[in-house]
Amino acid sequence: MTTTPATAPTTNTATDTATGTGTASGRRTAPYGRHMSNVLVAAFTLSAGHTVYASVEGIEDPTFTVTTPLAWAFYVVGFGAAVLARRTGRAAQAAVLAYLTALLAISVFYYPTTFGPRQQTTFGWFENDVYVGLLVTATYLGVQRLRRTTLTPR
Repeated sequence: MTTTPATAPTTNTATDTATGTGTASGRRTAPYGRHMSNVLVAAFTLSAGHTVYASVEGIEDPTFTVTTPLAWAFYVVGFGAAVLARRTGRAAQAAVLAYLTALLAISVFYYPTTFGPRQQTTFGWFENDVYVGLLVTATYLGVQRLRRTTLTPR
């Protein structure tokens, strides 16, 4: 319990990062892993939706289509990383962060070379920007988790 001058005492919430349950004041906090997993599911769902959209519209990258094994492998690994993000082990956390680092590098250095004028639809831009933003968000959550940082509301 901490007190501040001229105010009533306040209680900080102690958080069990493995279970995400708060104590003391009854407030609950959620672990980074669950949030990180949810962000990754959103990113890969959006990406898969865009892959289907590009196929229907005939604007897909010929090397990454709904019929290529590369696309299927990409999404299996991506959703697998979302599941792995929920694990509390440091090795799992480091593996997901390494994967996200590789995805961000691909998003910045390779993907723009395949994002030609045909792919630059409104949904294409939306998917690109939101997907990369979700990857950045998941990476931030992963770094904070690996550092064992706990955010506690006041």
